[in-house]
Amino acid sequence: MMSSSRRSRTCALIACSLVALALSQSLLASCANVRGEPTESKRTAGQQQEEEYGRESAAGSKPHIVFVLVDDWGYSDVGFRNPAIKSPMFDELASSGVLLDRHYVYKYCSPSRASLMSGRWPHHAHQWNIVPQTVPLGLNLNFTAMPAKLKQAGYATHMVGKWHLGLKSEEYLPVSRGFDTMTGFLTGGEDHVTQRIQCGTDFWTGRAPDTRNGTYDALTYCSVLEEMFSSHSADTPLFLYLALHNVHAPFQAPQDFVDKYAANSTCKQRRMYQAMVSVADNVTALVVQRLKEKGMWNNTLLVVSSDNGAAPCAGSNYPLKGSKLTFFEGGVRASAFANGGLLPAKMSGTKVEGYIHIADWYPTFCKLAGVDPDDSGPGRFPVDGHDVWPLLSGESTESTHDDIILGFNYSDYHPQQGAIIVGDYKLIVGAQKFPGNCDSLMHPPIDYPCSKAPEEADCDPMCLYDIRSDPRETHDLYKSQPAVVQRLLHRYMQYADEPRAMQDQGYHSRASLPNEADVACAYFAKHGGYWRPWHTSDSAAQLV
Repeated sequence: MMSSSRRSRTCALIACSLVALALSQSLLASCANVRGEPTESKRTAGQQQEEEYGRESAAGSKPHIVFVLVDDWGYSDVGFRNPAIKSPMFDELASSGVLLDRHYVYKYCSPSRASLMSGRWPHHAHQWNIVPQTVPLGLNLNFTAMPAKLKQAGYATHMVGKWHLGLKSEEYLPVSRGFDTMTGFLTGGEDHVTQRIQCGTDFWTGRAPDTRNGTYDALTYCSVLEEMFSSHSADTPLFLYLALHNVHAPFQAPQDFVDKYAANSTCKQRRMYQAMVSVADNVTALVVQRLKEKGMWNNTLLVVSSDNGAAPCAGSNYPLKGSKLTFFEGGVRASAFANGGLLPAKMSGTKVEGYIHIADWYPTFCKLAGVDPDDSGPGRFPVDGHDVWPLLSGESTESTHDDIILGFNYSDYHPQQGAIIVGDYKLIVGAQKFPGNCDSLMHPPIDYPCSKAPEEADCDPMCLYDIRSDPRETHDLYKSQPAVVQRLLHRYMQYADEPRAMQDQGYHSRASLPNEADVACAYFAKHGGYWRPWHTSDSAAQLV
């Protein structure tokens, strides 16, 4: 059990603030009553019923599924890896649950989300980021998105937070892809308080703008979550996708959270970033508490992950090399863990070292829900992800992937970048350094960006690392292990035999992305200044 002193600290950490931002009394109440308690005892493996599709609780109900995605979260920006961070709920979930030690994502935002929602490798969904936000692209409409699959199994599906998978037309909206409800924002990043980005305000509920903009977004999410839980029947299986905006730039947090960190303990930006992690921890604590109060926790699988490593000039990926925007471990090896009563008791406090990719959650959740994850059909690659329940449940310790293709032949800041993991080795193809004033090719200290380290040689044309024996990627084996290089390069180039027009939906470089900023911004201005789908009947003439 948690000690009384620790419980007092935990309760103090997760009470929301009224000091820095003007909050309504109802919103304050939504967050202030959260209490971070230790997770409850988990059921034993013998209590689980397993079928080809569907693993039901002892009571025969489908499990509740919650996925929390923390934006731009550094590998070292959590309390159990860095005592400077105050994240009691994350720490408790990781220590009493299953730490996912080799959980891989894409090197930046939108492709990781596309892999999660579609079960495909990034290049089979898309590797481009929807930046600027008026790029008229999104999650392939030929794909059956994860919430649509779960709805086939009778789930109530709710989304809160950041979408970043397209909004040019109604078909791309979250509620058109299988979510019953969605409140949050449609683009990739915005001011946390004003919800402004580029030429408009982006705050959205369902199919219309949400006028609750003007409050720190995570606190509004608390209110939305309270409403969702109060109206949800525990007898109905729940899928909740909580895609937090924290800890993505701009760096903003309520003053009470900032005050948890000593003003002289670190540089100004680092202090604000740390406070943003505590905010994310607080919202997650609310979800856990409400699941317990409604008697749902013992039949829940909760997964928490970052969408990529911490951004340069922001968080710390110590001791991993690199950052967001690179294929080094610091960019693609996410901080992740799982918890909830669905996990067998024997898995409490364990670490899974088998490879997991964010695309794996699509078939895993489908099978837990009792629905076939197959999504084959014209105009789409089949699902690439694997069911990782055997790893989570302790039935197996080995990944079933022959390889993990982290990225393939996409020209971002450099031409034809990519990376692949085969066995213990990772091959990085193409240079990784990107324009900017921050070191990106070094081993950042735990208090990065307050102090930095010298840069190192880039991967030009390639780097090879044994990431099992050298997880910090300090020894490049490209020149000393030519046979291994050729073996991994052969595996990598097998993806070149696929239809190139289907990869990345035909857009293979940052420079090739279309941009409809003029038309979109003019349309927003005519419709209240809010971001919204701009491919509509009344904008068609301008788009010709």
